Amino acid sequence: MKNNFLLKTSVTTGMIAALLTITTGCVTAPGYNAYGDLYEDIYKDSKIYKKHKKTIKSIDKELYQPAIEQRAANKVSNMGYRVKDVKYKKGDSKIKVKAKRGGEDYKIELAYPSYHVIKIKED
Repeated sequence: MKNNFLLKTSVTTGMIAALLTITTGCVTAPGYNAYGDLYEDIYKDSKIYKKHKKTIKSIDKELYQPAIEQRAANKVSNMGYRVKDVKYKKGDSKIKVKAKRGGEDYKIELAYPSYHVIKIKED
């Protein structure tokens, strides 16, 4: 009788543990954001979002632009040039780099996002 009770308790505990594991896995699935699905459209229509829309875009630009410019500078310096200036505008398909090599100044254009050299022009 005692063994029967222990068996039932063990089986029940195992089933509860399995169900909790499955439930937790479904709730925390990667890429799923319950709050984003529910409130994203409401937030974008709010006055606060519209008021600070330009600030949000400038923060986005501040986050990615330095990384893009740094990668372009690394590419050009690995080609043997000394980088003087890098310019990139968000949404543009070109990165413009001013560089120096052997006493001569150059303007180099790189394609974005591939960073392939489009044009090298002596300045």
